Amino acid sequence: MSAVSVICMSAPVPSSSPAARPETGRLLIALVTIAAVVSLAGLASLTVILVSALFGNEAWPGFLAIAWTGFPVAFLLMGFLILRSIRRRRNL
Repeated sequence: MSAVSVICMSAPVPSSSPAARPETGRLLIALVTIAAVVSLAGLASLTVILVSALFGNEAWPGFLAIAWTGFPVAFLLMGFLILRSIRRRRNL
């Protein structure tokens, strides 16, 4: 047997195409979207706080609450999604 025929006879490699292995669904897409929106809201509120402090004004306290809670929530969501992805890849 030649090397080419040995390679062709090997076990099939699982496909990673979306048609062969569909994503878990809408919940995953919703979590990614929520994490992105929360992090962008935190970034926007932090920008408002810094710009208002630059001009000597005091920002609305809601912006501070969004920045203080938004970044940790988004970080935890993204960390969960990364760990889920690692675990899923190891179970192939």
